[in-house]
Amino acid sequence: MSIEAIPALRLLRDEAVALGRSLGDAEWLLPSACAGWAVRDVFAHMGGVYHGLVDPTFMRAGDDPNDMEAGMEVGVAERRAWPVADVLAEYEEYSTQAIANFEAFQVGDLAVMEIPMGNLGTHPMHILANAFVFDAYCHIRNDLVAPFGPLDRTPPAAAATTLAPIVEWMFAGLPQMCADDLAAVSGTVALVLDGPGGATYTHGPDGPVAATVTSTPDAFVRWGTRRSSWRDEGVTLDGDTELAARFADACNVI
Repeated sequence: MSIEAIPALRLLRDEAVALGRSLGDAEWLLPSACAGWAVRDVFAHMGGVYHGLVDPTFMRAGDDPNDMEAGMEVGVAERRAWPVADVLAEYEEYSTQAIANFEAFQVGDLAVMEIPMGNLGTHPMHILANAFVFDAYCHIRNDLVAPFGPLDRTPPAAAATTLAPIVEWMFAGLPQMCADDLAAVSGTVALVLDGPGGATYTHGPDGPVAATVTSTPDAFVRWGTRRSSWRDEGVTLDGDTELAARFADACNVI
């Protein structure tokens, strides 16, 4: 189960609220590191998805219901006409309600109910909280605040309690979100995330590991979402390095 994701989600929610309340008018309009989105758009996305979880009538979808990223763009575009204060208020209100819902998803039959999530794959309900920890961490730490984003803020150091549920979500997503690219990776590869919140993921048939990719969990959040290249993140390759590189290139968790 993913009960550890709940306190991590609360922590990141509080971090996002504090960040939003600290922003000046000009900062809301700065381009984020998320292509095509300003800072206000990132908050609009995060708040809009929480709102849609609490009240499905507010869930937006694009022309292709299986393309979750395209659906997110619809909600963001709709909120560009909103005052910034309303964007932040939506995030504050519905993030609180959604986290309470996530707690209910951790127990009983509901926790293991499989839900289709378009091109994100099919997952048990309990791991939804992990997906939102992943989303918040990616956006706050890599799209909004320095050194990767435009905002001159220093977030608290990432802890194992935050990174562990993120790694769980990314490992759950890899074989589904990256199936086509991973199909071209023959042989067994171990992805070793070394550091707080780390774990090991193995791709390929049972048997000896032919190649190993080693990274920190925090760096994997960036290169595993293609926000950066693994080649620039201190990643090491061992064994069959060509096979390891093909695996690293195939990773693209959304």
